[in-house]
Amino acid sequence: MSKTLFTVLLVWSTSFSLFAASGIKGKVIDASSQAPVEYAHVILYSGDKVVAEVMTDLEGGFQMTPLTVGEYTLMVRMLGYDLFTQSVLVENERVKDAGIMRLRQLEVGLGEVEVVANKKQVIYKLDKRVIEASSNMMASGGSAVDILENTPSIRVDAEGEVTFRGSSGFAVYVDGKPSIFSGTQALEQIPSAHIDNIEIITNPSARHDTEGAVGIINIITKKDMQQGVSGMVNLSGSTALTRTVDFLLTNQQKASRWFVGGSYSERLRESDFNQQKTTIVGDASTISHSDGPRKSNNFNYALKAGWQYALPQTTFDVDFEGGYGGRTRDGDLDYSEVRQVDGEATERGDYFSRDYYDIHETFFQGNVGMLHKFNDKGHQLSARFYAKYGGDALEYFQSDLFDKNNQRQQGHRAYEDEHRWTTRGNLDYIYPYSATGKLEAGYQYFSYLEDGDYSMEFWDPVKKEFYWSDEIYNTFYFMHGINSIYAIWGDSYKSFEFQAGLRGEHTHRVLRSSVEGSDRIYNKFELFPSVHLGYHFPNEHVLMASYSRRITRPQLFYMEPYITYRDYYSAEIGNPDIRAEYINSYELNYKKNIGQHSVSASVFHRSRKDKIERLRVPYVAGVTLDSMANVGSDYSTGVELSLQVQAARWWNINVNGSLYHYKVKNKLQNLGTDENSTNYEIALNNGFDAGKYTRIQVDGNFVGPSVTTQGRTDAFWYMNLAVRQQLFNRKVAATLSFRDVFNSARYVSNISTSNLESITKIRPQYPLIMLSISYTFNNFKARASQGHEGHDLFEGTNH
Repeated sequence: MSKTLFTVLLVWSTSFSLFAASGIKGKVIDASSQAPVEYAHVILYSGDKVVAEVMTDLEGGFQMTPLTVGEYTLMVRMLGYDLFTQSVLVENERVKDAGIMRLRQLEVGLGEVEVVANKKQVIYKLDKRVIEASSNMMASGGSAVDILENTPSIRVDAEGEVTFRGSSGFAVYVDGKPSIFSGTQALEQIPSAHIDNIEIITNPSARHDTEGAVGIINIITKKDMQQGVSGMVNLSGSTALTRTVDFLLTNQQKASRWFVGGSYSERLRESDFNQQKTTIVGDASTISHSDGPRKSNNFNYALKAGWQYALPQTTFDVDFEGGYGGRTRDGDLDYSEVRQVDGEATERGDYFSRDYYDIHETFFQGNVGMLHKFNDKGHQLSARFYAKYGGDALEYFQSDLFDKNNQRQQGHRAYEDEHRWTTRGNLDYIYPYSATGKLEAGYQYFSYLEDGDYSMEFWDPVKKEFYWSDEIYNTFYFMHGINSIYAIWGDSYKSFEFQAGLRGEHTHRVLRSSVEGSDRIYNKFELFPSVHLGYHFPNEHVLMASYSRRITRPQLFYMEPYITYRDYYSAEIGNPDIRAEYINSYELNYKKNIGQHSVSASVFHRSRKDKIERLRVPYVAGVTLDSMANVGSDYSTGVELSLQVQAARWWNINVNGSLYHYKVKNKLQNLGTDENSTNYEIALNNGFDAGKYTRIQVDGNFVGPSVTTQGRTDAFWYMNLAVRQQLFNRKVAATLSFRDVFNSARYVSNISTSNLESITKIRPQYPLIMLSISYTFNNFKARASQGHEGHDLFEGTNH
């Protein structure tokens, strides 16, 4: 290992001189606030010819190398700002500092710019794509899921679970730090009004965790960089009785800045649920039918606060958040079943099925960080420590069957009480060895610990009371720790830029359970490489390529070795021997700016070994059992397209689409088959300026079918409409949105195996209309702080 590290360092050191050349660098800031302007478009001209172009980084900086000696013209473009130009003379084979470039806001002001000049929905960078939060009016009053609604290859199933390129294996970060929640729950908990933009990192570099089959979704929250006190308040409500209130108050006083924020959120969803199911156990079969409404509530009540102090070269920050969040769901269904033996009916029954679950947690999390800049050329050292405690955590499931006289015939209650600790620490170092190149290295530690117990009580129809089941009671302990080191080399030469990294991770995992024979201990060290390449062609053509190796490690709910019940006819069990998934991901991106228009395309291929999937089999009469298994390998190959067109001054169009082929090679032939499908979806977003302070948005979405090893989900389509009106000198914005205008969205899922047939149909509540009101005071101006498609209509897909 030491010889390998020495060789790598030797190669790096001998490469320093290869990229020393003449060039131009500079920094772009807001002329009024003096805040850096990130993602500004900087174009370098030699006469009428475009020589180079870049986007500014998070600090507003940019650099173009190498260049030949001569006179150039710099142009800086950013929506909402006046055009900036400056002449620059490059000489003496060195990087010319063009200085600070101050962009002046257009006279209409920031609030009005949101109406008359749309920001680009998607910005492509070397290792990520950036989704502009304010560009989607349908997200008003919603969450991060709604902002992602028009993003290619992102979709949400009937339960609201987000998938990206067919996988739910993505990690969620907030301002570069892991979210206190995971997956879809993390996206649902963040109010859209607090989000500046969202970064989708499909092939993360070595500085990021390797968890997540399809990468990382990093949510950048709003911060106010104005001097003095300012803030915003947002309220929303819907016909589904969704209600949210959130606020953010900040105070910037020279080197010191503090903020206080909070949210009260109850996002309700209701759908009509219909399921027909046939299960075969031995020579007996059960045919059942469930029909009725199901309702869910994703709730979160939280307060947060933070403080930052900036010295000339060192910045310290600390923040804290505490709250209570989770999800409930209840169903009130008509349930009938017929039991047969050798084709002859032996028993019939008509019931009312009432099920309910409540998954919640009281959480407290905080983190402290430090950033020291040795100079203004990017030489820096940063450190951060994060801790989160989840107490009073409960997963509660209840299910009952009542006869037509409303007398309980069967029922059960399930309780999973838990305590959870998460800690994370990192130390990161960046050394720019030349005007264009830099080395990065760091150490990161992660630990997750959970312990608790699981218990159940069942209904005794004779005694007409619930009793505890001693044989089901179980205790569990789960600890998951990862120690990581990484190194990255990045540089550019003329129009070519690259980044290569290597990450090493040691995993230590412990599972203990009172279920006999289920204790497991796991230790392993693994390497994960990543590569990112970019080339800027003349006339604003950009080509980017990337590769990364990633992993999805088993979480506790994958491994729980005991049976739990989600409702009367659906049971689950984990697999303590489940193996990690290993993913190799390749991507090629193309981008072209054509005046105010742009087109981009991504071609990707992902192969996954030991794919983890939930399999469904008959358990007892009328009840199915979902278990976790490594079903085999799967492959996704496809293309994503994005077109942004300014059709007229008052009309802009965004078209996002994806087409990919998905193939599953199943090695569990008795529980499924090899499957393949062509998946496609398209989203059309139209924005119209109906007046100086009025904007209208019309969306159309078509989602193609998808497959698993056990079945398929049918295609569906829907349309959305939103109107935003700014009032009171643009301090107040009111948005009225109407989802699924034509009531066309339908979720249909089919599962078919040798001993199970299931058809599930879900229809969302109609109409779904939401009103959101946002108020900003003292000229609140947001800026980012760095440290699957939202078809969010259905309820009840975990059927």
